[in-house]
Order: sequence, then C-alpha cells, then structure tokens
Amino acid sequence: MSRKMRLLLGAVVLVAIIAVAWMFVISPVRSNIASTDSAISEQQNKLSQAQEKLAAAQTTRAEGKKNQARLLELAKMVPADIQVPSLLVQIQDLADQSGIDFISVTPGQGTDSQGFKIIPLQLQFSGTYFDLSDFAYRVEQLVAGPGRLLAVKSMSLKMATAESSSGGSTSSKTGSSPALTGTMTLYAFSMDQSTAAGSATTASGATTSPSSTASSTNKTTSN
Repeated sequence: MSRKMRLLLGAVVLVAIIAVAWMFVISPVRSNIASTDSAISEQQNKLSQAQEKLAAAQTTRAEGKKNQARLLELAKMVPADIQVPSLLVQIQDLADQSGIDFISVTPGQGTDSQGFKIIPLQLQFSGTYFDLSDFAYRVEQLVAGPGRLLAVKSMSLKMATAESSSGGSTSSKTGSSPALTGTMTLYAFSMDQSTAAGSATTASGATTSPSSTASSTNKTTSN
C-alpha cells in the first residue's frame, strides 16, 4: 500500500473517530449542559419570585403591626361604647390643668350620624379668659394623646357677677384678666351600635347614670 493511500485511510479513520465521539460523547454532554443551565435559570427565577414574596410578606407584616397600633389609637379616640363616666373624668382633669371651675356638666342624648354616635356635653364653668382658652385648646388636643376625640361645638362667655366670683377660686385671678362664666357644648364620639338589639336602652342608661356622676362631681367642686 502506498504512502498516499495510508494517509488517506488514516484521515478517514480519524474523521470517523471524531464523528463517533461527537455523536456519543460530546453531543450528550452539550445537551446535559444546556438542560442544566435551563434548570439553574428556572430555579433562579423561582428563588427570585420567592424572595419577592418574602419581601412583600415582611412589608405586609410591618404594615399590619402599624395598622394594629392605629386601630388601638382609634379605639381610644372613638371607643365602641359611650363611656361617659371616664369621659367626664378626662374633662375634669383638663379643667384642673387649665385652672377653671366647673359649675355643671350635663351629658345629652346621643344621636347617630354616618356610622358614629355623637354625644353632646353641656358644660357650665367659670374662670379667666386665658384659662378658658387654654381649656378649649386642651379639649381639642386631647385626641393627640391619644385620648377621646372631642370637638367644641359652641361656647358663650360673659362677665362673672360679684356673687359668682366671690368665694370661688377665680377671684384671685382677676388682677390682670377678669373672671368670666360661660357655657360650652362639646361633641364626643363613639362607634354607632344602634343596629344592635337593645343598644338604645344601653345608650340611654349610659347617658343617665353619668348625670348623677356629674352632679356629684359638681357638688365636690362647689364645696
């Protein structure tokens, strides 16, 4: 066999070996690599989606805690029931801080309005102009405590007579600011429960019993 034929035969054998290796070794490996890359990409997408869901869940959890705190504050501002006795105690504390004297506190009958119950409170008091202004400011800022949500509906002031100012704690404050007497209507709010059976009776009882509490408080203040 000539040298040329041997070289040609060797080349054919080499090509055959390369073709066999490509078909049975390299091609399956390339296919496995492509399949593995696809699986890795799919798992990375799933991981990315899971991380996004986790971040969203953590955000929702944080917002849930904030909303829970807001609901607790709202429950203090606008409670589920009227709670007039505790409301009168808060108002009396504001009066003590402002330096005014209550003559009487009369809770009125609650009325329903857009999902809330409005409870009017009729206040009669005496004090200096600046003390009364301070009291009105404290009333409307009570909600920032957070405390009960109160709104000053109306207020009327007049000069105190000698009889009303004599013997009272305001007589010592008339040097720079004259003593005044006045009336104020406050609105307090609670959740509307009028649709529940018997809620009107409960509300009526809540507004009646505090009247006696207010009277006893006023007697203590007058004494």
